[in-house]
Amino acid sequence: MVHFTTCALSALLYLQTLASPLSATAPQHARSTSADNRNCTASTFANTTTFTLTEYHVEAVTQDLAGNLGGGSTRYRATFSIVNPGTGDTYRLVRIPVTVGGGTWSVCRADDGAGALPLPKQLARCQYLLEHWEGGEIGFRLNWYCDGGEGGKPLLFDATVIGQLPAETCVALNGTDSVTQSCTLAGGVTQLPLEVANISWETESEPEATD
Repeated sequence: MVHFTTCALSALLYLQTLASPLSATAPQHARSTSADNRNCTASTFANTTTFTLTEYHVEAVTQDLAGNLGGGSTRYRATFSIVNPGTGDTYRLVRIPVTVGGGTWSVCRADDGAGALPLPKQLARCQYLLEHWEGGEIGFRLNWYCDGGEGGKPLLFDATVIGQLPAETCVALNGTDSVTQSCTLAGGVTQLPLEVANISWETESEPEATD
């Protein structure tokens, strides 16, 4: 595996991001191509220092065990869009369930509610980190495939990107669809840089033949 590192994370964060092994095969995911329509390679990301968060929306949903508003527990869901400048892809995570405190890496998963959208097909794997307060960290660990390996073999990329949240604007809502609060970035912020902490890649092996 080859590594390209632009900054150092704390030992704890580094261990957390490496805690989950990468997927071993790549059959079901879309390949990414770079913005100039050529297959992306390791060198595509040689000068990549930031990804960009272009959408941030966190909602509080309050329900009782029967799904009724009021008197129940509060959970959170979020919509994020992250631009990968190397491939030109935008990864849009729509209404994914999130935990909002404590700096814990969690797996991105599609909401199980009505109208839920799947995770972006370009991603092989996704994790997020969300500290839901001003000055807190927001981060993503993203895995995607490119076709630019030796002999046409796919490359599996693993990037960890981290940003710092500015102030938020939160609005109390009337509970339609059980949503009681909606938060976006304050001050008209529409783009938030996510610093590349680490990018690594490995060549995927061909699947073994079976009898």
